[in-house]
Amino acid sequence: MPRDELPVPPNVERMMGPEDCRGSTLAAMSASIPDYPARAWDRGRQGWVVVRFHVYSDGSVHRARVHRAVPDGPFNRATERAVSSWQFAPLEGVDVLENCVVMFEFRAGEVHIR
Repeated sequence: MPRDELPVPPNVERMMGPEDCRGSTLAAMSASIPDYPARAWDRGRQGWVVVRFHVYSDGSVHRARVHRAVPDGPFNRATERAVSSWQFAPLEGVDVLENCVVMFEFRAGEVHIR
């Protein structure tokens, strides 16, 4: 049972600049959701994590990193690992999409992408 209140999540669209993740359409070939860390669940932790990443022309993800997380720490590793494993269809017309953004919400033992 959660002991933490779910922190108010940020507006992800406001975190993106005008050139972030622009130039081609992303089509996910595989995109696993992170596992809810057992330790966080046992402690009743809830929160969210925003991850920034680049997508190269072959559809592979690079430089997945936590941009912002509340609380900072318990969900970071799981989200970076999941996003790093994502694969998109090859990009058309660009070599790389930089600073793509995704947010995960960890709530009551479930993980949702926002």
